[in-house]
Amino acid sequence: MDVQELQIGSVGVSVVLSIILRMVYGTWEIDNRWKPWISVGFGMILALVAMWVASAILDSKAIVSFLVQGFMTGSTATGIYELTKSTPDKVV
Repeated sequence: MDVQELQIGSVGVSVVLSIILRMVYGTWEIDNRWKPWISVGFGMILALVAMWVASAILDSKAIVSFLVQGFMTGSTATGIYELTKSTPDKVV
């Protein structure tokens, strides 16, 4: 795989995932223990979509590589969401 960042068209999967998570978490009341699992699940699904869009060769190595990258993207998105969900009012 030549691409450093997973992309769907010209948009990075991490950007799409952050927007989806913000919409999901803003719409439904979800217990905090499920948020990382939801994030990782969406990340892996979007990675498979990115693989399909990129017309990557569908061998087991490519599938596992894309799924691991989707897992990592979902994990990163959880951290980004946690950082942006509330901003402190005062500057330290």
